[in-house]
Amino acid sequence: MTETAPDVAIPATPAATRLPLFFRAIEALDSAAHRRLRLEPRQSHAFARGSNAVPLTFSEIPLAAQEYPIVFAGEGEWLHLVALVGLASGDNLFVDDDGRWLGRYVPAYVRSYPFVLGQANGGDDAYVVAIDPTADTLGDTDGAPLFDAEGAQSPTLTHMVQFLGEYQVQMTLARQFARKMAELDLLAAVDADIRTPAGAQFALSGLRVVSREALQRLPDAVKLELFGSEWLEMIHHHFASLRSLPALVDRLAARRSTAG
Repeated sequence: MTETAPDVAIPATPAATRLPLFFRAIEALDSAAHRRLRLEPRQSHAFARGSNAVPLTFSEIPLAAQEYPIVFAGEGEWLHLVALVGLASGDNLFVDDDGRWLGRYVPAYVRSYPFVLGQANGGDDAYVVAIDPTADTLGDTDGAPLFDAEGAQSPTLTHMVQFLGEYQVQMTLARQFARKMAELDLLAAVDADIRTPAGAQFALSGLRVVSREALQRLPDAVKLELFGSEWLEMIHHHFASLRSLPALVDRLAARRSTAG
């Protein structure tokens, strides 16, 4: 049997027709409507169980490359970086049955849930903080408050807003990096058949990686430009990350063996 992993899910903009990755609903955070809202410490990553890829920012590449294959997904303006966390659609191999994240490094997008930055009015306004009101870490009884009695941001919310702001900066850099790879015609489509020891076969498609051959053909002046912007270093982290693909196959085989 062959299972094909489709194009990976990515966080959508509020103007898009779908919700951001992991979100079941979305609301702009409001100091009046959400005055009593509290954030509990995360006990489970079960919300991430259904995604086989997670978006990555630019600064995350070196750490993420130690555990996850990093590839390029999307098109045009939305070309971006993702960490592969599974080989089959709807199957995150780094979240176990108890909701525990099994990797050493947890991507920033996962850590930011149930918060996200969005833009109101079709993207014409400034960024606003939005939440998934269905998240099990949000409630009105336990945890740290998001607002004080007067409606001002609590230290917990201030920290999250700062985190989201830095995330947005690094995501912009990641998209610039991805677009540069495309402009230089360095990206090659991934078309691979992966087979587990038990015989299960997966067709990996819809993803791209930097071509070593195309990189070597670049003029020295362009290579120097890439080196000066840290992009060449990140390309080599990307290359190193692809060595984690066999480990991902091993995780899949172990999960199938346990389930079977």
